[in-house]
Amino acid sequence: MYKVENRVGKLVEIRVWSPVSAGEAVAWARDHDAAVSAIGGPYVCLVDLFDAKVFPQDAVDAYTAVMQTEPHLKRTGTLLSHSPTSALQVRRMLRETDNPVRRAFTEVRPLLDWLDPVLTQLERARLREVLAEHGRV
Repeated sequence: MYKVENRVGKLVEIRVWSPVSAGEAVAWARDHDAAVSAIGGPYVCLVDLFDAKVFPQDAVDAYTAVMQTEPHLKRTGTLLSHSPTSALQVRRMLRETDNPVRRAFTEVRPLLDWLDPVLTQLERARLREVLAEHGRV
């Protein structure tokens, strides 16, 4: 299951939680691309995977394919699950994209420190709001 939104500025909010399937990853890619296209330029992503378990390999392949083709991505902060296996899988996915603007975090404070410098005041407020909505802060 997933949600992709762009409520404020250039901040794209992505939340993925289990169960996750490859078919859903295809729909996610479509929704992600629509949100990014609507921004029309550089964008920043919050990816909340806190409630996601290990992804099936076909879903990993689908998500990774999208992550490799994001020319306007300015920065991504991914909040990982507490599951060590899930965290390892996501970190591997990020390594495969070979993009230094993507970072994964197990705690909110370092994630905020990573994203805040490239966000406006309104975007920073929305970032905290969306994290609070799901009990992350």
